[in-house]
Amino acid sequence: MTVRPEPVIAAALSAIMIALAIFAVPAARASAAPRAILEQSRQAAASDTLERMARAAFGDLAPAELKLVRNAPYRELHWTGPSSDPDDPSNNLAKASSWGADRTIRAAVLAWLLTDPVAAKLVHPSGVGIAGARITGMFDLSYQVVTPPLTILNSAIPAGIDLSYAHLADLDLRRSWTGTIDAEQAVIAGDVVLRLGRYDDVNFYRADLQGSLDCTGGHLIGDQPLSLVEATIRGDALFHNGFETGGMLDFRLARVGQALSFNDARFTGTGDNGLNAERATIRGALYWVKIGITPRTQLDLSGTQVGSLWDDAASWPAAGNLLITGFVYGDFSGGPGDADQRLEWLDRQPQAMLAQPQPYRQLATVLRANGAEEGATRVEVAKETALTEYGGLPLPERIWRLAMRATIGYGYRPLRALWWVVGFVAVGAMLFRRGYQARLITPTEASAYEAFCRSGAPPAHYPPFSSFIYSLENFLPVVDLHQGTYWRPNPRHRPSQGDAACAAETGRETLPARMLRWYLWLHILAGWTITPLLFAGLAGLLRND
Repeated sequence: MTVRPEPVIAAALSAIMIALAIFAVPAARASAAPRAILEQSRQAAASDTLERMARAAFGDLAPAELKLVRNAPYRELHWTGPSSDPDDPSNNLAKASSWGADRTIRAAVLAWLLTDPVAAKLVHPSGVGIAGARITGMFDLSYQVVTPPLTILNSAIPAGIDLSYAHLADLDLRRSWTGTIDAEQAVIAGDVVLRLGRYDDVNFYRADLQGSLDCTGGHLIGDQPLSLVEATIRGDALFHNGFETGGMLDFRLARVGQALSFNDARFTGTGDNGLNAERATIRGALYWVKIGITPRTQLDLSGTQVGSLWDDAASWPAAGNLLITGFVYGDFSGGPGDADQRLEWLDRQPQAMLAQPQPYRQLATVLRANGAEEGATRVEVAKETALTEYGGLPLPERIWRLAMRATIGYGYRPLRALWWVVGFVAVGAMLFRRGYQARLITPTEASAYEAFCRSGAPPAHYPPFSSFIYSLENFLPVVDLHQGTYWRPNPRHRPSQGDAACAAETGRETLPARMLRWYLWLHILAGWTITPLLFAGLAGLLRND
């Protein structure tokens, strides 16, 4: 029988692979032990290489520089000073100018370590981490692509940092004191941390921060402390727990992917300070809570769009310092949410802006969405009142609007006109009854008039006088109840007493009769004004939505 070679070869190969697998397991276990030794050897070799390269580039290295270079391949935060406790007196940054060579690093050495194409590859993937150092000279990374993350803690960089047009992985400057930080149009893939330190002017104009900006507990001391004009922050922008500045934070046209949060922050000084977020877009919430303000603290949210708003009344800026024309917010996440308090909030706007309708409409929209229909109506009425008082309207238009306000609440409270109707009809009924009793209202037909003057009563066939019907008919337009046709004030009659017949006519009008006729005209005009307003208001024709 002929044996085919293929199955034999396949079986042999399977046996060989099983044998290799059996012997590979203990071999792998045996190699795990020296792997750490190999890594240490690699890091030591990288340290030696970096030292040779640094000496070739910069000559002699200061002790702090040498430690920086040699520690770069290792995953550790290197403290240059005698203590790793940031609160230790030896790490007081106010005395950093007196620190010696053992704590001083030239900015050029640090920049070289991060940007040299050969040196950067020998840095540990966790990046460069130094603390307690004094970095001299301008730390210039402009236009550079920095792959390793950068962590500089509790250090002094008085000459400042230039990151303009740079690409960085991450930037952590917590507890540090720096000069100006210029990061115009920089791209930072991670977070920017400016916590608990002191920083001069910080410029992120048109920068792209793909993580968060954390300024918690930080002090921005520059004249233009923070500019994020047209910048993008894909995470949060946080100003918490003692954050302080004496200037204006400029967020104009910025885009924040999550929250812009001010909580337990302080604005200080005698000049203009606060937040200018004009036309910014904040997808999350805007928090403005427990804010320390001055009389010149401004909050400019003109044209700003936020997901929601959380504030408190104690943190609102002084009257005239709140700009919210065009401010769009989805809801109140927290803080005052009723119409009365929010109308006080709107009153903090500059007087010239109080006549702008958008802030009132936005507030009414949010209240109505939350089921506060009555509160929304109060806001709509307040909107029209503000336009009447501060809109600079011509006098005739202002008088007309005042009439609308008094009668139908600018169309938002049309049933208010019913009180005017009832009031006019009641007052008219009382005056017309007194006029009839005093014989100042007489029949319009001659025969009835003569009988009325003789006996004090009209003929039996003549419609009797009813003061209420007379008042109602003359007030309501296009209503004929057959009173005004048969009875009129007689301006030439003198008042009579009791049931006596009407006094003889005089040759001229008497004052009581004349005043009663004037009131009748007013009564009719009021009816022709208020009644159409009532029905127009009920139909919603006069609302300025």
